[in-house]
Formats: sequence, structure tokens, C-alpha cells
Amino acid sequence: MQHSLLRLRHLLLLAALLGVRLVFAQTTVSGIVTDQESGEPLIGASILAVGTSTGTITDFDGNYSLDVPAEVTQLQFSYTGYPNTVEDINGRSEINVALTAGELLQEVVVVGYGAVRKEDLTGAVATIEEESFNRGAIVSPQNLISGKVAGVNISSNSGNPGEAPTVRIRGGTSINASNDPLYVVDGVPLDANGVAGGRSPLNFLNPDDIASMNVLKDASAAAIYGSRGANGVILITTKKGQSGAPRISYRAEGTISEMIDRTQNLDAATFRDVVTYAAPSRLESLGTANTDWFNELTQTGYGTQHNLSISGGGETNTYRVSAGYQQLEGVIRGAETERISVNLNFSQKLFDDKLTVSASLKGANENNVYDPGVINASLDLDPTQPVYDPANTAYGGYFEYGIALAPRNPVSATEQILNEGTTYRGLGNLDLEYSFDDLIPGLKYKAVLGFDANSGKTNRFVPTTYATNAIDGYDGEINITSNLRTSKLFDTYFTYEKEFGSQRASLQVGYSYQNFNFEGPSLRGRDLTTDAFGTANPGVAQDIVAFNSVVENRLISFFGRLNYNFDERYLITASLRRDGSSRFGPSNRWGMFPSAAFAWRILQEDFASGLDNTFSDLKLRIGYGVTGNQDFGDYLYLPVYQYSDQMTQYQFGNGFVPTIRPNAYDADLKWEETSSLNIGLDFGILNNRFSGTLEYYQKNTDDLLFTVNVPAGTNLSDRVLTNIGALDNRGVELTLNGVVYDRERFGLDVTGNVSFQHTEISRLDGFGSADIQTGGIAGGVGNNIQLLSVGETPNSFYVYKQKYGEDGRPLRDGVDYNEDGVANSLDIYQDQNGDGIINEQDLVINQAPAPDVLLGLTANARYGRLNASFTLRGTLGNYVYNNAASNAGHLSRIAGPGYVSNVHASAVYTRFNNAQYFSDYYVEDGSFLRLDNVSLSYDFGNIIGEALNLNVYATAQNLFILTEYSGTDPESGGIDNNPFPRARIYTLGARLGL
Repeated sequence: MQHSLLRLRHLLLLAALLGVRLVFAQTTVSGIVTDQESGEPLIGASILAVGTSTGTITDFDGNYSLDVPAEVTQLQFSYTGYPNTVEDINGRSEINVALTAGELLQEVVVVGYGAVRKEDLTGAVATIEEESFNRGAIVSPQNLISGKVAGVNISSNSGNPGEAPTVRIRGGTSINASNDPLYVVDGVPLDANGVAGGRSPLNFLNPDDIASMNVLKDASAAAIYGSRGANGVILITTKKGQSGAPRISYRAEGTISEMIDRTQNLDAATFRDVVTYAAPSRLESLGTANTDWFNELTQTGYGTQHNLSISGGGETNTYRVSAGYQQLEGVIRGAETERISVNLNFSQKLFDDKLTVSASLKGANENNVYDPGVINASLDLDPTQPVYDPANTAYGGYFEYGIALAPRNPVSATEQILNEGTTYRGLGNLDLEYSFDDLIPGLKYKAVLGFDANSGKTNRFVPTTYATNAIDGYDGEINITSNLRTSKLFDTYFTYEKEFGSQRASLQVGYSYQNFNFEGPSLRGRDLTTDAFGTANPGVAQDIVAFNSVVENRLISFFGRLNYNFDERYLITASLRRDGSSRFGPSNRWGMFPSAAFAWRILQEDFASGLDNTFSDLKLRIGYGVTGNQDFGDYLYLPVYQYSDQMTQYQFGNGFVPTIRPNAYDADLKWEETSSLNIGLDFGILNNRFSGTLEYYQKNTDDLLFTVNVPAGTNLSDRVLTNIGALDNRGVELTLNGVVYDRERFGLDVTGNVSFQHTEISRLDGFGSADIQTGGIAGGVGNNIQLLSVGETPNSFYVYKQKYGEDGRPLRDGVDYNEDGVANSLDIYQDQNGDGIINEQDLVINQAPAPDVLLGLTANARYGRLNASFTLRGTLGNYVYNNAASNAGHLSRIAGPGYVSNVHASAVYTRFNNAQYFSDYYVEDGSFLRLDNVSLSYDFGNIIGEALNLNVYATAQNLFILTEYSGTDPESGGIDNNPFPRARIYTLGARLGL
């Protein structure tokens, strides 16, 4: 026992001595890290004791201090965009380092299946880094770059939190198929279909985890993605770890959302005056309340966000782990989104750095409470009626007319209807990259295994006390919809790079396989016997219908790309992709998608020697390519049967029975093909202090997909999706960047972009009439307000020309203006063809929803530790059909059978007796300029010794909009039918770094 105690004492003494040796056998090295060219300090530069995991980072002033073990002889200095620099210690206690920006590291741009130097780009590619992202309460990552990229229009058609924004790159290329770009996250193309509730396919990504977003705009850049690249490609790269000591970052913020505009219904006092004027006999139907139905629905929304990340690594491995939580309420009661996200990126080098293994895993749980569709009801319901009627027990104590066609109480819907969804999504990839430099210098092999899994469920519960029994003929309803959507990816390719003299070439060949599966069981139950169980027990329904959908498709591709550089002045890129898709029949299953581009770096020429006094960069680019679009649906080339929905059932007695019905199909269906020409000029002045890009593009989409009418008996339906024609798209884009002022204490830089674009239909194949009506609107039955016509912009409005009186108001209907003895409502429109008769032949093609001009302006200013920025965004030449006004802006709504409906405020001005859906009075100029984003931050630097730094910030989103549009918001997708109102959002946050 004593011997054991003696040994333990000796061991403790030895450990203590070793500890003393470890404490004293080290030295402290400090210094400052700066940029070689500007002399500015580099904040967050990494310093690593070579051969160990000991390291630190520089503070706000570029200073560092590091305790270095005695056996360490070198320090490694690294910073994003700069090559690593190694310094010998040699007994020095102060080491100052000036890093020189490395061209290869600073200017690398991610493209499809790899990366290239910015100087070697031949296509139209825009890169937005994290420091340039929009700030604030952002749920959908697309909004990070709104207004930042020329030719890219990102607009939120709804203010519902997490609602998918509309993204159009160079105007889109399709009419019936998707116009959305392809999203690729860390090399994995996303399956953007089947996202519930109109949510964005990117909502599972935490914006705080995104490092950069690259937009491939032209076909020479996007053709490497073949049949999915017609609408452009957005490559998203998430943050990776960096070598050095662990870095911990925590960010917390709170948000407040407030209403800035509202629907234009009449208040109770004005409504009583209008009823007295237009329908005095209905005064007795009015109530005694003064209810602002829209105000009853709105609220001040609150939200919060928390993000925590840990990153670091050694010489051969790096890691980054993060977790995030975001919750955001909408300004309509009940609307809310909540997201919990995790992200892991890991990289390990093996076998003397020949093999690099990288893994990425992202997961999120989203919970959403959806608006039950009450905004239109708040416009419709009589403002003289109360919200609650305690005596009305059949409807849960809410006021209701209880008449089939009467508007329902929107507060009752908000408080009684449950409409929520839960989504779990995981995205991951494992990358293996091996260098064969020992055998064949320049040869690399890469394999990517990826998956995308999306499991969602939506629950809708309508209790028996909601006014469905009198209106829809049943007591209560349960809808449960589930879906499981998965995709599996396998990419494998070789890359061979070779330099010979003044030439450099890179050849890439590969294979890609991606399989998509979808399964969507759903259940609907009506006539509930009790409300006690909600959606937990659908068996309480007496009328239950359940069915399941199963879909599978796959895409197999072979691709190759060649990059060639001669003497750093002539650059050539050529690619070819062959795609095979199961969405098409055997005769149209495979397609070829080639591209080629050439760039000329003019300043490298001898004759340009005088230009380099002014220009620091001057490159001319020209590219041509073919891309495709196959995002329109599955099994549409096959004669298949479909289970009927609620609107297509067969009645037996008092019940309705679902049916199995055949679908229309086109055996010769094939993908849309878009050929694109791009000419670009990149320029830089005064050592790139001022730079920019000028682009001209022209695109032609052939074999347009659209659902058209077909003669009865020629197919299994009277409408079928088929290839019908061609679409032309052309435009000019200009981006300008400028460092306006740059001094030690103060700096200002500005980036602006403007895009001019025009799209028109060049061909429609005949199926009856050459023109095709589209653009369904609220009001009437089957009314369409838009037209597809050769030579016109797609979805142009098709309306009558309104006549106006001497007072400037539109002529009101119900008056015999032409004195023919008939008060024809069409007499208020112009006779366009001069035949003396006003009929459908006098409808004319009006303006279109697509803008002619896109504008974006971003400014960043710094003063000491204070930073400020703003982003302005606008459009010109886009028009909006005010369906909210056309549907409710007529006085006949007052005289409903047994009830009185409110009217739109425009009815007081127009005095229309009946709905005038096709009057061009409702087609309004939707041009606007919006202050999208304002941000202010202050960096306190280190607040506790050298370890903890603090940055606080405040942002405001959607501060104001300048527009002549009379509705609530000109960004409504072209037809404004009271979308979820967009809020003004204020955010206050702080970031702690360790």
C-alpha cells in the first residue's frame, strides 16, 4: 500500500514538473497583419503554430498575440482571398506580416462541377459574397441577393413569412412549364417540386450558413446542367471551416413586423352613405356595429432568431458545425413560420493530401401556420355587422349570415380553422477527390454522393361550428396531406489540367445520375360527429375519402467541358451534355445540350499598351449554348388514370363518389429547348477602383409547353399539355461598381445595375384560334384577362378601352350613351374596329405584367467602426390588373340575396353598377422604387481581453415604396387579388465572436 502511494506521489510530482515545463517552455509572439497593397489591417486573419492546433485570429485592428510552444519554429498566416504565408520565428517576439492578395485565391468563381479563375470566365456569371448579402429577418435565402444582380428579378408576391419569392433570371423562358432557376447547394441539385403551402424550396437553409451565391445567367455557363438550365442556375455554397483554433460565433436578434398598407374596403360610415345612395331599400339589412374587418385580422408580428457556429481545424482537416432557430409572425393573425436548422461541413485530407474527403449535412424542421384565406372575406363582409353574436350558437358565437353565397366571418375563420404544416428536410453530400499527380500530373478524379429528403405533412381542421354546414352542405372537415419526396445523386468525373508554354488547358468528362421519388397519401373527412379530437382522429368523420399518389422519375447524363487559355489573352470554353429523362417517351427521351464561349483579354495585346494607363481590366466575351426545361410534370406522355379530386366526383343521391378518370396525354411530348447568345464586356478602371460589366443577350425557346384546348374526341380530355410554339427574349444589362472614397477612417462604395428586357411570342402552333386566353381572375365564371398572341409579350392583358367623361371619371354603365334606346353596358367602351358594335371584336391587347426595366442600387459606407448600407430596388414598365377593385368595385354587390356585401373604395369614384372585369381602367402602371433594406452596425472589437468581440446591428426592410399603383402592392404577380400584405420589418441584433 505504501509502495503504491509512493508511486502515485512520484507520478503527481512528475506531472507537476512537466506542467511547469509546459508553462514556461513557450514564447509569446505578437504583431499586426495587413494588406500589402492598401496597408489596411486584416480582421479575422488566422495565425497557426505550424505542426500544432494552437492558433488565433487578428482583432479589429489586425493585431494578434499567440503563445507558441518551444518546439514550434514557424507561424502560418492565412486569410480568405490570400495565399498562405509562412514565417520563421527565429527567436522573434514580434512578427508583422503584409499579405499579398493572390489572384488564384481571391478571384476563384464557383461554376457547375468546379471552379475557375474570374479572369478565365467566358460566360455571364455573377457572384455575391456573404458580406454583400441583404440583412434582416430573411427566411427565404433568395432574398439575400434581391436587387444585387443585373437581369435577376426577385420579388415577394406575398408578405406571408417564408412564402416563396418569384425568381426570374433574364425574364424566364417558358409559359406553362416552370420559370424558376435550378438551385444547386454544395453540388447537389435540389428537387424544388412539392413544397407545401407555397413555401420556398430553400427555406430549409439557414441564411447564416451561406457563404456565397453564384448566378449562371447565360447558356454557355448553364448548359453544363443541360435539360434543367434554361432558366439559369443559382449555385449556393455554404460556409466551411478554416484551419486554426476553434472559432465560436453566436448571433441573436429580435424583429417587429408592422402593417404598412391595407385593403381598400369602405368603413361603416361611408358604407351606410353608399347604401343610402345606391340601394336605400337595403338600409334595413344593415347592422348597428362599426367593424373594421381588416383591422380585426391584423397584428404586430414579432420574431426572433438565434445562430451558433463552431469552426476550426488543423493542417489536414477542417470543420464547421452550426445550429439555428428562427421564428417569425406575419401581420395577419395566425400566420407564422418557425425553423430549427443544423449544418455540418467537414473536410479531411489523407494519403499525403492526395485524397480529400468532404462531407456536408444540412437538416431542418419547419413548422408553419398558414393564413386560412380570409383577406378577401374582410373586404366582402358588411362593416355594420358585429364580429361576435353570442346567441348564434350554431356558428360558435360568431356573426354569420348562414346563406350559401354570403361572405363568411373572417375572424371566425382565423380563430376556428386550423391550417398548419410540418416539414422535415435533409440534404447531404459526400465528396471524394483524388489527385493522380504522381502518375499523371494534373489528373484528378471526383465522386459526389448526394441525397435530398423532404417529408411534409399539412393538417387542416374546420370545426362543426364554422359556417360550412349552411354554405357548403357539410358539418366540419378534416384534411390531412402527407408527402415524402426523395432524390439520390451520383456524380463522377475526371479533370485533367495541363500547362504547356504559354498555354493552359483543362478537360473534364463525367457522368451524372439522379433519381426522384414522391409518395403523397392524403385523407379528407367530412360531416364530423365531434370537434373534440381535431385532426388526431379522422374516424369521427362520416364521409371519408383517402388516396395515395406515387411518382418516380430519373435523369441520366453524360457531360464534358474544355477550358483553354492561350497566353492569358484568348480563352475558350466548350461543353456538351447529353441528358436522358424518364419524363418523355422513347422517341424524345434523349437530348443534346452544347455550348461554346470565347473571351479576349484585350489589355494583353501589344496594341493596347496605351490603354493600361486607364484600364486595369478589359475583356470581351461571346458565348452560345442550348439548354432545356423539363420541369412540368410526370407521366404526361402516357395514357394513365387519375383519382378524382373534390371538384370532379359523381353524385349518387345526396352523396358524391370519387372516380378514376383518364388523363389527357401527348405521346410526342418533349422538353423545351432554349438557345442563347451572350455578348459581354468586363472592364476595370484605375486599378479596378471602378469596374463593371455590359451584357447583351438573345434567347429563343422552341417547343413551348402549354395546356391547350383540343377537339372533342381526339384525346381523353378537352385540354392537353403539348408543345405549341416559340418564345424570343432579349435584353441589355449593365453593372457598375465603384469605390467612391477610401481612406483609413472613412470609405464609401456603390454598386448599381440596370437591365432592359423584352419577351415576345414568335410562334403559336394552331389548335383552333391562334391566340390562347389565360390569366384566370376572381369574379364571374371562367373569366380570363390575359392572352398569348404572336408578336406580343406573354400574358398581355386583353381588355376593352374605357371611355371617360368630361369630369375625368370612367363612364358608368346603365346609361344609354349612344341613344339607341338600350342601356348597353358595353357602350362605355371604345369601338376599336369601327363597325358600330361593341363586342368581343373590340377587345385589345394592352400592357403586360413583365417589367421592361429592372433597377438595383446598393451603397456601403464605413466610418471607423460604424458601417451602414442600403439597397434600393425597382422596376419600370410592368403593369398590374387590379382584380381586388374589379371584383368588388361595383354597386350591385350591395343588393345581394338576403345579405349586403361591402364594396371596394373605387366604386365610389367609378359608380359602376355592375362588374366591369374587362375594362382597361383596372390595368394600372405597376412601376415602383422600393427601399428594400437598410442596415447599420457597430463593431466594438474585443470587449473581454483578446478573446471576445462584439458587433451590434439594426436593420429595416421595406421602409417605403414609390409607385402610382392604387392597390396595396404592385408586386403581386401581375394580377392583384388581395395577396397577403407585405410588412415593414425592424430587426435589432448582436453577434459575439470567440
